[in-house]
Amino acid sequence: MSGKSFLRDATGLVRNLSSFDLFNLSFGQIMPAVGIVFIVSASPFAFPQSNMFLAFLIALPLVGLGPALLYAMLAVTMPRSGGDYVYVTRGLNPAIGFMTNWLFTVTVISFIADAGYVFPSSALNIFIATIGQMAGSSSLVVDSAWFATQTGEVVTGTVLIFAVMGLMALGRAVWNFMKVLFFIVMIGTFVSILFLASTSNSAFIAAFNTHFASQGITYNGVIKDAVQAGYTKGWTWGGTIGGLVYAMAGLIGFNFAAYSAGEAKNSTKTMPIAIVGSLVIGALIFAAWAGAIYNAFGYDFFSAANYLVSAGSPNALPIAASVNSLFTLIPQNSVVEILAALGFGLAWIWLTPTDFLPVVSNLFAWSFDRVAPSGLADINDRFHSPVKAVLVAGLIAEALLFLFVYTSFSVAFANTTILLNLVFFITSITGILIPYRAKAVFELAPNWVKRKIVGVPALTLVGIFSALVEVILLFGSFTNSFIGGAPISYPISFGIAIAGLIIYYVARWYRKRESIDLDMVFRSIPPE
Repeated sequence: MSGKSFLRDATGLVRNLSSFDLFNLSFGQIMPAVGIVFIVSASPFAFPQSNMFLAFLIALPLVGLGPALLYAMLAVTMPRSGGDYVYVTRGLNPAIGFMTNWLFTVTVISFIADAGYVFPSSALNIFIATIGQMAGSSSLVVDSAWFATQTGEVVTGTVLIFAVMGLMALGRAVWNFMKVLFFIVMIGTFVSILFLASTSNSAFIAAFNTHFASQGITYNGVIKDAVQAGYTKGWTWGGTIGGLVYAMAGLIGFNFAAYSAGEAKNSTKTMPIAIVGSLVIGALIFAAWAGAIYNAFGYDFFSAANYLVSAGSPNALPIAASVNSLFTLIPQNSVVEILAALGFGLAWIWLTPTDFLPVVSNLFAWSFDRVAPSGLADINDRFHSPVKAVLVAGLIAEALLFLFVYTSFSVAFANTTILLNLVFFITSITGILIPYRAKAVFELAPNWVKRKIVGVPALTLVGIFSALVEVILLFGSFTNSFIGGAPISYPISFGIAIAGLIIYYVARWYRKRESIDLDMVFRSIPPE
């Protein structure tokens, strides 16, 4: 259907994104260089006695053969901008589809703001301090603390958000920028992993004890303090199975390429590579990094040091117990130190456009279907980018940045893992039903998606497996405060969902007054 139903007969988007571009988008959102700092550090307290090296290896086939494969199958069936917005509105129900994508979009906008204020206080300050230490500049080390102040967070975060907005408005520029960051961060990532994997635990123990000798802190003393605070030494299979929930949550991002499918050169080939490929490589890097961390620092020391931090113990180390902070204690040459610092620091910058891109794609898709104001689907003739949608996304993220820094508003997004897994669960149900509820759309799918196994469409079987994986994730999210389960913000999360339904039905009523039937719009996929 075209003409009056959709905004225009063609989207105006150019299909110029390669497999690498889209892989880079999804992998950049998974971002092991960022996730490793939080996941392996928080797991000793959140999931006691979990071995995250094994957890990531076990999580790989569960997520890969479930949600990741499902999104790849749906993306080649309906290769349009908007991802699950398009799938669920066409395959399940328009109102539920908009609400689902609304939840996703609001959550990811919060990620932009979150990166804006966490980057200066958790990455840039450490990088500046590292340079100061190498240059023997005590003033630079002291000055690095400014980035962890509220003013430093707001100023740095604002510069980051507006810089990415500018790149987004220029169209292809943001993808080229992400490509440069990919190679720099990956070099830093592999240097860090190889360095930790080749560092003996005894070498780290000697370096640690020497560094903290004047403060009376010792390697074994940290473990002893943690045990007295409630830490249990060693890992178990039971703890590791519990940690699977955290590992799978850390792999969220594989689906981000699906939201830009309307710009893919050859969606049938590019989408599976981007979605499943990013998941596989991301999980393997996470596992390798966790293994290298346990090798160099020792499982019990690293777990104990971070347990003390999470437990709020007065015996916690005077420095952050995260991998990037402990890394600097090991004697190393300047090249390794700089590359590792760049890998950790620039990862946050790379993360920001990967948040922006799906948000802008979703705003565009809503507008093209006439659910949102028409201007959000305007395409700049020169750069082929939806500049107005970029501006709206950026201004909302900037407002959230101020709220996050100066108020406790960030608690409103304490359940983002729950919201995202709810999106994946609803999309999984859609995948199960599309062969039966949207036969005309299903017939457009490649043969490998339509193939039947014991008489059941492969898409349906993958949807069932994906739904089961999401049930596990939702259960884990509701029952563990580290990845969700924050009852204080349940009403806000519920309110966000209800707001999505209200927006849809108001838009439906308004368009009906203009003699535009949104029900007709959602009976076919948008034109290219």
